[in-house]
Amino acid sequence: MPVAEELTFRLFGPLQVCGADGRCAVLGSRTQQAVLAVLLLRPGQCVPVERIIGQLWPGAPPPGAAADVHAHVTALRDALEAAGPLLVARESGYLMEVAPERVDVCRFAAGAAAGRAALTGERPAEAARAVDAALAEWQGVPLADFSGEPFAGPTVAHLENLRAQAVQDRAEARLLLGDAGWCVTELDTLVRETPYRERLWELYAAALYRAGRRDDALAAIARVRDLLFEELGLEDGPGLRALERAIRDDDPAAIPGGAPPAG
Repeated sequence: MPVAEELTFRLFGPLQVCGADGRCAVLGSRTQQAVLAVLLLRPGQCVPVERIIGQLWPGAPPPGAAADVHAHVTALRDALEAAGPLLVARESGYLMEVAPERVDVCRFAAGAAAGRAALTGERPAEAARAVDAALAEWQGVPLADFSGEPFAGPTVAHLENLRAQAVQDRAEARLLLGDAGWCVTELDTLVRETPYRERLWELYAAALYRAGRRDDALAAIARVRDLLFEELGLEDGPGLRALERAIRDDDPAAIPGGAPPAG
């Protein structure tokens, strides 16, 4: 097992602890791996024993649950021993002494946040790069080994929401950079996969307009308006109405998007 600084901890797809050479540690039982996953979701932070118990056995922990957690931690220490003292005991709990950037879900979340900040700061090229790097971390279903475990559900839902926002941010950044053709293709898929995200439809209609498809842009707006009303009982928002007016008036200054990239 390589030293800690060379390890990568993967929570997308099966749980893995791997070195730079691709070799992965042999971990123990499913519960032992679940303890490791709970700790890796908060790298460098002490996770109280009570929280670990609540994550693994919500509502009805077995007798001696604290002792069970200690036994699993001891087994994990043995499995990771060659990499150094990664798993540290504290008075109230345990922590994984690893930097967040060594954990794939943390790299994803940090990259998505950086992309959103860059987009908000009107730096679309930086935003696109950050989000591309973040989405590249998404190599499989989050916490795939623990899909039936209660602790995994809220984390997976949170990560999926982050991903949906990141995908939207990337499309907006690419549209601002003038890549309307790419955005039309990408957003055509996204509005089918997540049809109730009104902002996605706004970007889709704007991309269609920027790609010279004005009538298709208006048709997309009509489609989402009907969808929202018929299936959710909601009126379309002011952003969508303003975009429709701008498209009908052929007012590019009021429509998201930039000039096509050179060449």
